[in-house]
Amino acid sequence: MSGAEEKDSWDRELGERASPAPLLQTWGWGTVQSRAGWTVDRVRLAGGAMASVQLRGLGPVREAYVPRGPVPATPEAVDALVDWSRKAKVARITVEPEAPATFSAVMRERGFTPARVVQPQHTRILKLAAPAEMLASFKQGRRYNIRAGERRGVVVEEGKDAAELERQSEAVERRESIHLPAKGYYQLLLDELPWCRTYVARHPETHEALAAVLVARHAGRAYHLFAGRSGAHPELMANDLAWWAAIKAAAAAGCRDYDLWGVPPPGAGIDHPWHGLGFFKAEFGGEEVAYAGAWELVLSAGAARLLGLEKKARGRVRGLKRNIS
Repeated sequence: MSGAEEKDSWDRELGERASPAPLLQTWGWGTVQSRAGWTVDRVRLAGGAMASVQLRGLGPVREAYVPRGPVPATPEAVDALVDWSRKAKVARITVEPEAPATFSAVMRERGFTPARVVQPQHTRILKLAAPAEMLASFKQGRRYNIRAGERRGVVVEEGKDAAELERQSEAVERRESIHLPAKGYYQLLLDELPWCRTYVARHPETHEALAAVLVARHAGRAYHLFAGRSGAHPELMANDLAWWAAIKAAAAAGCRDYDLWGVPPPGAGIDHPWHGLGFFKAEFGGEEVAYAGAWELVLSAGAARLLGLEKKARGRVRGLKRNIS
């Protein structure tokens, strides 16, 4: 079977096991992670489940990470994944199943303990419809901003502009003191995911880029993965227009829903780092969704300690590089 045939077969089989099939279990997502430092093993588990497993470590000592898997997320599939991990001599496995919060009981029963989440545990998912219907469902402030941006002539371009997304993200990094991916990672997403585009909002007269978002689509769902904005010309509402253009385009393409990809947990106060972002996303409406979170199972305590030391060392190196730069 050729590489293209393997890719198509994997994604097709995912779609037979879950609806929508998780983007983070697709062949393309695995390819992105394989070029970002992981080894990827796409596993067909006993009983018919599937899992795209990301692996890394020190020589023969390895840890595994399964984002939004296994597929389907069932107790039997988790059992099969643990069996596979033991046979593969994995020291530690972290699993973030695409399953409701109640699935945490299944993980505890199998000896897993809560771990630090990597993917958003809480999000908002919008049901897509005709533009007028969606706009009417948004909160008043968001409707006003979108209409104002349209009146003021903001232009939004759909494309694959990783460089512009990096520039807009750098502005957010400077304001918020956070670390976002560089152009190379954005380009990998644009090149390798089943469908991925940027939406860049520009000044109507100078054509200056003011905001950019990156959206992926798979199996009828759009995912709002990254966004950035310069902060210039706030009166033009360019950020709102970039988000709105991406949402409208997903609906026009036949997607059923749109994942806003991360909000604060219910009840989080104003001190939560995502408070402002959560407020912004809530004004688009949609349904709040909570997943089971991240769960870790240690299969070899000694090897897992070595991995922990190596992980701390990598963190110190990343911090040093940021200080030097």
